[in-house]
Amino acid sequence: MPNRRNARRILAATVALATVSAALAAQAQTADPAGSGPLLSVGPVVSTLGLGAEVGARFNDHFGLRLNANGFSFSANHTVRDVRYDGDATLESFGLLADLHPFGGGWRVTAGARLNLNEVDLKGTPQNATYTIHGMTYTASEVGSLNGKVAFNRFAPYVGVGYEGAVADRWRFGVDLGAMYHGTPRVSLDASGPVTTTPDFQNRLDAERQELRDDVKDYSWYPVLSLTVKYVF
Repeated sequence: MPNRRNARRILAATVALATVSAALAAQAQTADPAGSGPLLSVGPVVSTLGLGAEVGARFNDHFGLRLNANGFSFSANHTVRDVRYDGDATLESFGLLADLHPFGGGWRVTAGARLNLNEVDLKGTPQNATYTIHGMTYTASEVGSLNGKVAFNRFAPYVGVGYEGAVADRWRFGVDLGAMYHGTPRVSLDASGPVTTTPDFQNRLDAERQELRDDVKDYSWYPVLSLTVKYVF
């Protein structure tokens, strides 16, 4: 479930995007009372990047821009060799997307970038009050806390395809399928107990960290499936 911090950020992003959309709509109407200016839209987003909001501007038959914000959090566990890690994943990103409509209709090809704040916090869980780290068993008191983090590039290019069409007067439904390139995940792993001062333990901890890296190194692309329902100004 989303934590309170993410919920507040999503709410703030939704309010900010709605405010921007309303301001742009008022400006467009003032500048072009005939109604031939950009087609503006705002609404919620549900995607593999989380929940959020999106503002869109369709400038003509072939080009548009979108600004969106997404966030979510969830927990999972993962075992590497003999160590179980409880993970808390935080999804949080902000995107600026350019849409090309090659046929002048709802179909679009999209390119853009995201400010990517996604990360995973890891906490090692001892089994029977012990840790087995790269073949050597230590007591939980010797190791202390065993914590790690998986982080990604902050700047993440995005490419995709999608469609947005009218479902009712002033309401549009959109779907997008694409991928965000967040680079090779970076993994850190540290312990706090007294055994951490020994070179042998540090070597084994480095090997454990490498095991974690090997498990995630191929996940440099993040798949994105996104659904939106937006109100058109």
